[in-house]
Amino acid sequence: MSPKQHTNPQCQYQNARGQRCHMLIDQNHRPANGAARPTLCAYHADRLKATLPTVDPEVLAADLLGEIDDFSTAGSVNLFLGNLVKQLARKRIARRDAIALAYISQLLLNSLPALERQLAAEQETEKEAESVQFAHRLRERSRELASLGNQQSTATAAVARPDA
Repeated sequence: MSPKQHTNPQCQYQNARGQRCHMLIDQNHRPANGAARPTLCAYHADRLKATLPTVDPEVLAADLLGEIDDFSTAGSVNLFLGNLVKQLARKRIARRDAIALAYISQLLLNSLPALERQLAAEQETEKEAESVQFAHRLRERSRELASLGNQQSTATAAVARPDA
């Protein structure tokens, strides 16, 4: 079956209760989502435009990230959240986007203890490897010294008994 084309001249906006708008579609409104035909009345088209930020995304990202290189510390996540609150208060970022970014920040904060445990385990493994290498070198050196001591005692005994 082929999908039916929208031929209804009424606005396609539905509120949270499922009620539809009864106004006619604004033919001058061109949707940003790539739809071929407008689907909203002038009022809802203007409201949609008002919810979209007019700030350049690159500028907004630079303001949000500031001097943050990575999110591996709670301080960097906290700095990002502070920048996010500033941008939200200035209405430079949509509320939904701010909520999503705050949620991602919460996930990052929750992952930090696991990251610290992993780092501590790696450092412990490194220390154990160094200890094993040190013990191995120590055993080799003691063997060398023991064999050297044996050679010297043999040489001393040979010198002491030249008639043997």
